[in-house]
Amino acid sequence: MREKDDPQRMSWDTADENRYEQSIAMKIPGYAHMHDLMERLLAASLMNQPQARLLIVGAGGGKELTLLGSRHPEWSFTGIDLSEPMLQLAVRRVAELELESRVDLRMTSIEAMSEEAMYDGATCMLMLHFVQSLEAKKRLLHSLAAKLKPGSPLLIAAVNADLHSPAYATIMNAWREHMLFAGITVDEWERFATSLGQESDPISSEVMIQLLGECGFTDITRYFGSFWVEGYYARRI
Repeated sequence: MREKDDPQRMSWDTADENRYEQSIAMKIPGYAHMHDLMERLLAASLMNQPQARLLIVGAGGGKELTLLGSRHPEWSFTGIDLSEPMLQLAVRRVAELELESRVDLRMTSIEAMSEEAMYDGATCMLMLHFVQSLEAKKRLLHSLAAKLKPGSPLLIAAVNADLHSPAYATIMNAWREHMLFAGITVDEWERFATSLGQESDPISSEVMIQLLGECGFTDITRYFGSFWVEGYYARRI
């Protein structure tokens, strides 16, 4: 990610979507595995709903749309994102797999969605930590819950770092070694490490579980963990 006027600052408005696509799997150990598990959990949850309609929050990049769309030819999707460059990347990837007829992509926030349609399931992968403040995270999760039918699954992943944990420095050092070994540059690592708690606003695992419960979800279960990245399965009450 880059900022035109300040190369040290991360911004989704000027995201280098091509570099993101190349680097994200190098940054997160098990990135593809995390998404594969997400798809398996959704499929198991929706096995009696062959024509499920899914809401993809943070759809920019197209990872979830292309994975789910290619494996489930009867599912349809509404994908939302606020980053135009990342949405354009999603458009290109959806077109490459000829999924356009089943994908509705919109540049909007979930709070601004006016439609009253209810969805059979949702994903929110690797974007909650970019939402600044606990109150804003609550609004997003409340809005997401309001658009799901009772019992619908939510698959959500985020950087859930406890910045004050005694283990924080050790985990970050290990993550740094992983990224550099995988091919991430020192500059990219330093921008990422500096962004935690500044451009991004991670919360702890405990707060994540509490938030999901307060916002209308139950059966909250951690299904993936990789350094500070966690994935959760939950179900709309």
